Amino acid sequence: MFSTESLIRAWNAETEICIALFGKMPAGGLEYRPTPGQRNMMDLLRYLSKGPRNGVLRVLAGDWNATPPAMEMAKDMPPSDFVAHMRLQAEEVTRALSTANPEDLLHGTMAFPWGETMSKGEALVTYPYRWLTGYRMQLFLYLKAAGATTLATPDLWRIPKK
Repeated sequence: MFSTESLIRAWNAETEICIALFGKMPAGGLEYRPTPGQRNMMDLLRYLSKGPRNGVLRVLAGDWNATPPAMEMAKDMPPSDFVAHMRLQAEEVTRALSTANPEDLLHGTMAFPWGETMSKGEALVTYPYRWLTGYRMQLFLYLKAAGATTLATPDLWRIPKK
């Protein structure tokens, strides 16, 4: 059964993993780009700091246009602000999910621009939460490719101790 509390805990854990990964940034890593046309590391960090949150707010509103595009919102974010933006994103998601109507999550629907419709609760996990975990994986892979030689597989999934 879907639980907003479990999604909040999982979201916060993913946030801390992303922050820990960012802490492994090698010198020059922010400019890493796998191939021309793909995001560079800085673009990835900017998207990661807003995109998943935008998905949550859009699903809860039932409106794909409820927020500006993530890259527009984060276009000027310096790398030094990534940790603060990730924590703010987690706080905003926690607040939004904590105040969401459980009946709306169960029975309300979200119609996505690509034609798919599902319950809001399912949509929260299927899209914004998956985006957060998927981009966390991309961050890990970018870091490895950019020269973060101390990264190991557990860094991808282990929740850092505080």
